[in-house]
Amino acid sequence: MAGEAPSPRSGRCERARQWASLRVDGELSELEGALLEKHLDGCAMCRSFAARVATTTELVRATPQERPDLVFTPPRRPVLRLPVGRRVAIVAVAAAAALGSLVGSSLLRPGPAPAPTGVPQVSFLTRDMNQLRQLPHQTKQPTPEPQRVPGQPPEGFV
Repeated sequence: MAGEAPSPRSGRCERARQWASLRVDGELSELEGALLEKHLDGCAMCRSFAARVATTTELVRATPQERPDLVFTPPRRPVLRLPVGRRVAIVAVAAAAALGSLVGSSLLRPGPAPAPTGVPQVSFLTRDMNQLRQLPHQTKQPTPEPQRVPGQPPEGFV
C-alpha cells in the first residue's frame, strides 16, 4: 500500500519503536535511552518513526481541550419499594428455607462409627473373616506360545 509505513525489519526495530513511544512520555530509563539512540543512529526507518511520534504527541498535547456543550446526566435508577407485608413474607420464606436446610442436613448425617472390637477388619460391608477364606485361590497361568509355521518368520516380525 502506498500510505503504509514499512514494517520493522527486526525485533530490534520493534523494541526501538516501543522505546521511542516511552521516551515521549518520559518513561524510558537511561540505559534504554542510550540503546535507543544507538539504534536510531543506524536505522533511518526507526529515526523517522521516532520523529513522527514526537511531533504527533507535541501537537496533541498543545491542542486545547474542548468542553462539550451538552451536559450528560446518567438516568437515575428507580428505587423499588415493597409494602411491609410483602417484605415480611420474603423474610419468612427465606427463614423457612434456611431452617429446612439446617434440619434436613442434620437428619442425613451418618451415625457414629461402631467401636473397634479388636478383631481385624477385612470387609467394610460385613466385617466377616470368613469372606477372606471363601475367596478362590488364583494361580498364575503361563502365557501361551504363538503359533509358528515352518518357513515363515515368528508372529510379530514383519
